[in-house]
Amino acid sequence: VILALLASLAALLPSGGSWSQTSPSAAPGDSAAAISRLLSSTFEKPDSRLLLDPIVVEGKAAVVGWVQGDLAGRAFLRESDGHWAIVACGGDALKDVSTLQRLGLSQAQADRLSAAMAAAEARIDPQRVARFATFGELVEMSGEAHTPANPQRH
Repeated sequence: VILALLASLAALLPSGGSWSQTSPSAAPGDSAAAISRLLSSTFEKPDSRLLLDPIVVEGKAAVVGWVQGDLAGRAFLRESDGHWAIVACGGDALKDVSTLQRLGLSQAQADRLSAAMAAAEARIDPQRVARFATFGELVEMSGEAHTPANPQRH
């Protein structure tokens, strides 16, 4: 199942596309807009719209809930030197403080991001939130590559 999801994600990548995008500002609203542009330009197709909600930013890290057709999940992104990059895709693991710490966040940052994600998801359709879990196991990506880097099962 994971390989099928990865193949689906890879197939959605445009030729010459990128998993990162420059962010002109570190302000949360600007960061959310940069993240939205990155994910939309990378994965959206005219016949397959990408719904991104919620987009929760905590400093230089973010978690995004996404739905595209029959696929859904969460993405963890990190900002470095003005560029946002997709670090991992997954389901419920990306709400977990220990997972966020393993991905490089401090305990305090992971706590804040997890709490903010829970609050944001509480404001949207519970059926859509339930779909985020269907992605399954965490898949770590290479922030600069066009394809996932050695998916790791956790």
